[in-house]
Amino acid sequence: MDQFKNNIIVIFLIHIVFLFAIESNPGKVNNKFSYIDEIYSESWALVIGINKYQNIERLNYAVNDAMAVQRMLVDKYGFKDSNIKLILDEEATKDNILQGFSDILSQSREKDRVIVFYAGHGETYKLPSGGDMGYLIPVDGDLDNLYMSSIPMKSVYDIAEMSYAKHILYLVDACYGGLTLNTRGIKKDQTPEYLKQMTRERGRQVITAGGKDEQVQERPEWGHSAFTRNLLKGLGEGLADENLDGVITGDELGGFIKNRVIVDVDGAHTPQKGRIGSDMGEFVFISETIDMQIAEGNSSFEGEQIDNLESEVAELKKLLKSRPKKRSNGGNKLETAKKLSWFFPGLGHYYNGDYLKGLAYSSLELLSLSLLINNYIEYNNINQDYNNALLILEDSQSFTSSDSYVMHKNFTDQLLNDKNESIRNVAMFGSAAISVWLLNTYSIKNKKGNDLSVELGFKVFPSPYIKYSIPINLK
Repeated sequence: MDQFKNNIIVIFLIHIVFLFAIESNPGKVNNKFSYIDEIYSESWALVIGINKYQNIERLNYAVNDAMAVQRMLVDKYGFKDSNIKLILDEEATKDNILQGFSDILSQSREKDRVIVFYAGHGETYKLPSGGDMGYLIPVDGDLDNLYMSSIPMKSVYDIAEMSYAKHILYLVDACYGGLTLNTRGIKKDQTPEYLKQMTRERGRQVITAGGKDEQVQERPEWGHSAFTRNLLKGLGEGLADENLDGVITGDELGGFIKNRVIVDVDGAHTPQKGRIGSDMGEFVFISETIDMQIAEGNSSFEGEQIDNLESEVAELKKLLKSRPKKRSNGGNKLETAKKLSWFFPGLGHYYNGDYLKGLAYSSLELLSLSLLINNYIEYNNINQDYNNALLILEDSQSFTSSDSYVMHKNFTDQLLNDKNESIRNVAMFGSAAISVWLLNTYSIKNKKGNDLSVELGFKVFPSPYIKYSIPINLK
C-alpha cells in the first residue's frame, strides 16, 4: 500500500509542474505471473464438514461451510471436482477421515498442492506428563474416550510430512490446543523473486479457528462460522490479497482471517496460523481468471485500472498530434476562463482551447477526489473496528486468559496505528485535491516559457512490475 501511495504522489508532482504535453511510450510490460505454470501440476483437496454428531452437541453450519469451500475451490481456483474428496456428516467417521487423508496425500506428487478443510468439533486433552494434545472429533467421536474415538492432530501432521506434495495447507474450523507451530512468515514486500523462491520450497501451513478452551462461533445471519465466513471473503472475494498483487499466500490468508474473526466474535476465539516443521515454502492461491489471462497472453492484471490509464494516454497522444491553436487570453475570455477553472479544474483550459492541459487537471482532480473518498471510507471502517475492539479490551471479562488479552491488546494497537495512517492519508489526498484546484486556476494566466524536455520512467499502481516510460515536454 505504501508503494501505491508513493506512486500516486509521483504522478501528482509530474502533472502539477506545468504539464503541457504527454506522449506515451509503453515499454515492455512484464508478466508478473509468468512463472505460475511452474508452481503446481495438480491441486487436491480433502473437505470435511460435520453437523450431526452422535455423542456430542450438534453444529448448524459445518456442512454448509464445507460445501461452500468446495464450490469456491472449483469455481474460483480451478480445482477439479475429481480431485476433491468431500466427507459430510454420517460419512465422517474416524476411519473414513483417516482414509481420506491417506488417499489425497498419497495421490499427490512433488509439484502438487493439497488443501485439507475441516469444519467440526475440536477438543484438547491435557497430557499427564504436561502439555496438551489437540484432537479432531469425527461424527462418532466420544469425548470420554478421545484416544480411541478421535483423531490426534499430531497424526494429521505426521501424514503431511510423509506426503510428496510440495505444499499442504490445513484450514481447520475448530478450536483445540497443543499446537506447536513455526510462526515465521514471509516478507511483507513480496518481490516476484522472493515469492518464486518460496513457491519452489516445500511447505506445510496451518490456519485454525482458535486454541484451547475456545469455542467456534457460528450465527444464522452469517450462515457460516466466523472462521469460514472470513475464509470465503478472503479467498472468494479476494480481500486477503494484502499487497494487491493478484496472489494470495497462505500467510496473507491467515493474517486476514485472524484479524477479521477477532472482531466478528468479540474476542471469543482467536485464529492461529503457522507452519509444521522448518520448511518455509508458501502455499499460493491464484484465481482461475488470472490463470486464463496468463494462458491467453494477457498481461493486464490490474483490469480496468490499466485499461483506463492506457485509454487516457492514447487520448493524450492523439491530442498532442493535433494540438490546436490556443485562443487569445485577453479581456473577457480570460475572466471567463478563470471563473470556469474555479468551478472545476480543467474547465478554464478547455474554454481557452488548451484541451491537453484541461484533460490533465480534470483527470488529476478526479483522481485526488476519488482517493480522498476511498481513504475517508477506509478511515470510517477502521475507526468502527477500533471502537469495537476498544470496547472488548475494556471489558476484561471477555478474555479467558492473559495471553488472549495481550493478543487482543496488540490487535487494538494495530487498529489504532491503521486509524492514524488513514487520517494522514485523508489529509494528504485532501491537500492534493486543493493544490490541484489552486494550481489549475493559477496556470490560466501563465505564459509560455522555455521548452524543457525530460523522459521519466515510473511505476503504476501497486505492481512493481508494470512500468511506463513517459517523455514530458514542459513549455
